[in-house]
Amino acid sequence: MKKVPRYRWFLWAAFLAAALFFILQMGFLPGGHGAPAPKGFELLDSLMRLVRNDYLEERDPVQTAEGTYRGLVNSLDPLSAYLTKDLLASYKARTGMETEPGVVVLKRYAGFPQVMAVVEKSPAEALGIKTGDLLSAIGGRNTLSMSLAEVKLLLRGTNDEPVRLRVLRGGETLELSVPRALLFPAPFTFARADGKPAVLRVHRFASSLVSDLRRDVVPDLKRRKTPLVLDVRSCQDGELEEARKFVNLFAKTADAGHFESLGGAKETISCPDEPELGAIPLVVWIDAGTAGPAELAAGILQEVRKTKVVGFATSGLVGRTTFFSLKDDSAVLLTSGVFSLPSGRKLWDEGVRPDVAIPIDKLNEKSYLEKTIPLLPKL
Repeated sequence: MKKVPRYRWFLWAAFLAAALFFILQMGFLPGGHGAPAPKGFELLDSLMRLVRNDYLEERDPVQTAEGTYRGLVNSLDPLSAYLTKDLLASYKARTGMETEPGVVVLKRYAGFPQVMAVVEKSPAEALGIKTGDLLSAIGGRNTLSMSLAEVKLLLRGTNDEPVRLRVLRGGETLELSVPRALLFPAPFTFARADGKPAVLRVHRFASSLVSDLRRDVVPDLKRRKTPLVLDVRSCQDGELEEARKFVNLFAKTADAGHFESLGGAKETISCPDEPELGAIPLVVWIDAGTAGPAELAAGILQEVRKTKVVGFATSGLVGRTTFFSLKDDSAVLLTSGVFSLPSGRKLWDEGVRPDVAIPIDKLNEKSYLEKTIPLLPKL
């Protein structure tokens, strides 16, 4: 029997989750029709009825259902998420200019969020938070059943108000109040230094990134034609479409890879324009905190442009999510497509593997530069 790829199960699970939300909202929440659950959901339907009718205390059905929703959706994969009314308001209010403590985290279901990187000169660094730390509580709330989206929303804010974090480090538990700060006012920083390649560090693939680069950076790079480091370490945020446009600055291709959705439907993405920076010598820096749009850009450049990638393997979170509003003013994000490169190599779950690897205990700028210099023309 042919083995079903793991990522296909994610897509089927997302479909079933959407169906289950419809069933539960119609049959369990106040005002629903109470229709029996179809085959496959009988056990869950029975459990809900037992809690409603036989539990020792009367429970608010909305809260009980909310716990079911959260567990079901958040367990699908790292990108899928159940958003309560309050979380949804925060999600819709995002501008990219939120304040944050300075920790880059990743999370799998039934595990605590893990710190993959700490931003230099951030409040988190000042208070001694380290790579590898686990965040077991944010603002007094246990994080075990949270989605990655919820964790990020709770970490961020709109001012410098501290966020309370419970940090696990080995056998030690730390209770910290970490101020928030606006760490990256712009989506990128660009720097030159004598004897070193120019460094373009992308903090987020904001919708204005490519247009800003064309205005502020591309003319300088085209004029000097000096080697460039594309630094997407710890970059997770932004838009997949902006990442595609970004890649097109460096490479032209009719097939940059494809997103596969439920049923095996494939949507190929392309970079059809002439690359303005196609002749620039380029190396990409990645780490374990590189995810989403940044992974897409790094993976395509590695395969299509044959750009060398330096650093530590990424986590494999290149997927599209679809937003569904629910009638109780909550919402869900469900993974609806996963990305593969033209060769068929999946960035979803597998991630980007560096051509030149750096051990996890040596992921500092000095190590990156030492590994990078031999890959570029002499400065």
